[in-house]
Amino acid sequence: MRNAFACLLILLLAASPASADGTAFHVLAYHDVRDRVDQDFDADQYAISTANLIDHFTWLRLNGFTVVSVDDILAASRGERPLPERAVLLTFDDGFASVATHVLPLLELFDYPAVVSIVTDWIENDPGVVQGNRVLTHGDFLTWDQVRALAQNPLVEIASHSDALHQGIPGNPQGNEQPAAVTLAYRNGAYETEAEYAARLRGDLEASAARIEQETGRRPRVMTWPYGAFNQPALDSAAALGMRMTLTLTDGVGSTNALGVVPRHLIEANPGVEPLAWSLL
Repeated sequence: MRNAFACLLILLLAASPASADGTAFHVLAYHDVRDRVDQDFDADQYAISTANLIDHFTWLRLNGFTVVSVDDILAASRGERPLPERAVLLTFDDGFASVATHVLPLLELFDYPAVVSIVTDWIENDPGVVQGNRVLTHGDFLTWDQVRALAQNPLVEIASHSDALHQGIPGNPQGNEQPAAVTLAYRNGAYETEAEYAARLRGDLEASAARIEQETGRRPRVMTWPYGAFNQPALDSAAALGMRMTLTLTDGVGSTNALGVVPRHLIEANPGVEPLAWSLL
């Protein structure tokens, strides 16, 4: 089976569409990285093992993919230089501590740039988020010292993942929770007004961008939407704050001509190289 897969993969890679005009790129969306992940049935379906991440990085290099940076993508969007064929952007969401302990050494080993998206509120406050079979605390995430160190590394782009929008809020009288970034909150028997929603959204993104600038000396250029959820007011708010490149979880191929809504391939169930290959073909 492995030999058959390898032969088919070679044929598909040869026939797969490349970016003839230097505008297309894939984006991979990773989360936590741990030395031990229970194959593809781990309680945390968004975690990937260190060994599998190494295999991903190695496979990209051996199969003609070029890992690009945000600078590369922005330069291509301005028409300064095209992206290489089979360009890939690496992203790591939520700001897990493993970015510093597990991911950064691999980025440096492979000389791969990456986007690290942080939820600024989670760095100091327990998020109360259940992931896998446990409740996460701020200790699961990067510290500001680590964020500052990452920001000084030329391989790392610090992006906003909001200040406190990475949560569900009541969105109807039945109490169903929906993504905070795109939902009119329902509280005390009434819906949030459009003006109140816009102020809450803008205030959160401003708080996140300002805190990142305060800690790193640089405002974020990229916004990564919690749960991949966005709408036009969200896009407008991000752009007004200088984050004209925003990352979603819609599947597909990105284009430097449409950086306002960039699709990504979500890495889940601790995949080996075969699922990675299929997602990029």
